[in-house]
Amino acid sequence: MEFDLNLMRVFLMVMDEGSVTRAAQRLGLTQPAVSYALNRLREQFDDPLFLRTPNGMQPTPVALALAEPIERGLNSFAEAISLRQAFDPQRSSRRFRMAMSDIGVMVFLPELMEQLHTEAPRLQLEIRDVPLEDLPQALRDGEIDLAIGNLAGLRQQTCHAHLFHEHYCCMGRRGHPLLASGKLTRAQYRKLDHILVDSRGSSHRALDGILAEAGVPRRPALTLPHFSAAAEIARRTDLILTLPYRAALWLNRNEAFDILPVPVALPPLQVTVHWHPRFDTDPGTVWLRQRVITLLADPDNSAAAQSSSVEDR
Repeated sequence: MEFDLNLMRVFLMVMDEGSVTRAAQRLGLTQPAVSYALNRLREQFDDPLFLRTPNGMQPTPVALALAEPIERGLNSFAEAISLRQAFDPQRSSRRFRMAMSDIGVMVFLPELMEQLHTEAPRLQLEIRDVPLEDLPQALRDGEIDLAIGNLAGLRQQTCHAHLFHEHYCCMGRRGHPLLASGKLTRAQYRKLDHILVDSRGSSHRALDGILAEAGVPRRPALTLPHFSAAAEIARRTDLILTLPYRAALWLNRNEAFDILPVPVALPPLQVTVHWHPRFDTDPGTVWLRQRVITLLADPDNSAAAQSSSVEDR
């Protein structure tokens, strides 16, 4: 019996999505093309494989039994092919997709793009804002090549490398009446009007719960989905930002703000770069993540960062 690898990809996508329509969208195919592929698979396996129900396409016992070996086989095939294909950054026009918060885009992406454009002038990079809960699947499916950020929840599901530790600070306009002393008390912090950033693609949305448990809940005067406009608003008002320290330094390049410690102890942030194990040896992904690690990792941690993925697999 001869099998078409493209049919196996269709099978796994329908298994993941439970829908022919959504599988077609993710594969970039038409719905009739996916339906045709399913019919060919049904003939080859002599089984319906998926049954249409009010809750979507439900796999049959045969489909459930096939899923793991098919996925394992495709992963092995992809790894074998990648090992045979060298990656030449000077000539490659490959399109990489990276998940990164808007803070990462503001602070780290310009320098990264400067380096990539020099070493790989034809390379394409696409930054995507992916909800945290969707990142494991996006990495596994190859929809995202690398994810960078404080992503502790991904560590059990990915290969990853530590880049640096980070901590939160407070930032307000220079001349703010409550920041002049250079120190914030817990009582002052509770009384301040805050800018909250609630992004599905960032772990910063968890900060409110941590602060509330520490006894210093924030009073939100403004809630934003991203940090992009937050600094300018803080510069023009008495609103306060609580944000990662490196981001505060970057936003304070013109020294328009005062930066103070948060008046409670908060757990440190660990910024990491993540990729799925199936792409661990892909030459292009290896090249890109090495550039990320070289650029972003603290010098004292760069050696550990290079080897952490091996330890965690």
